Amino acid sequence: MGKVFDEEIITLKADFMKLGALVGEAVTNAGQSFVDHDIQKAETVITNDHEINHLQIHIEKRSFEMIALYQPVTGDLREVVGILKAVTDLERAGDHARNVARSVIDIKGKQRIASVEEIIATMSQEVSEQYADSIESYGDADQDKAKRTAQQYDKKIDQLYNDIASPSYQAMAKDPEIVSSAIIYLNVAKDLGRVSDYSTNICEWTVYLATGKIIELN
Repeated sequence: MGKVFDEEIITLKADFMKLGALVGEAVTNAGQSFVDHDIQKAETVITNDHEINHLQIHIEKRSFEMIALYQPVTGDLREVVGILKAVTDLERAGDHARNVARSVIDIKGKQRIASVEEIIATMSQEVSEQYADSIESYGDADQDKAKRTAQQYDKKIDQLYNDIASPSYQAMAKDPEIVSSAIIYLNVAKDLGRVSDYSTNICEWTVYLATGKIIELN
């Protein structure tokens, strides 16, 4: 395969890491916009989702072309297949970040629960950190870090979701005026939880990249 393929895989990985950075920015900014009630920042996340989708399609297309053209094997094939699989998880994480940003607009003018929003702020920060660690582990093909990251955040994110869901349901039962806001809180928590799930998937693809083994880390 030689030099040309090596240059192609470097470019493909660079595009993947660029997409990873764009999604990471979306995840962080979406959560921050919800916490700060910042509609302008939320609208920027929503607008930039088109760039994420465009780059994802480009990476997928180029990955298929490289497999067809070079017919790579073993480690080279793992590089391309790993990116082809992981890029879908990145795009879906970006979709959930966009959903959180949309919730900023949806909740405007509605009654809010400060204590729940504090927990959402914590969950958003934890999810952003998990995502960043997952992308870093993939970039370094560091399976040990990938495994540590998945283990570190799994139960923590689940607990934060429960900490948001429980008072939200309780508030709905007590006050009909809070129902629409509580539903938005539940949806935001679910979206953040899904970003966490996709981060774990990235960790699993990191292990595949390093070893050729497909495993479940959660």
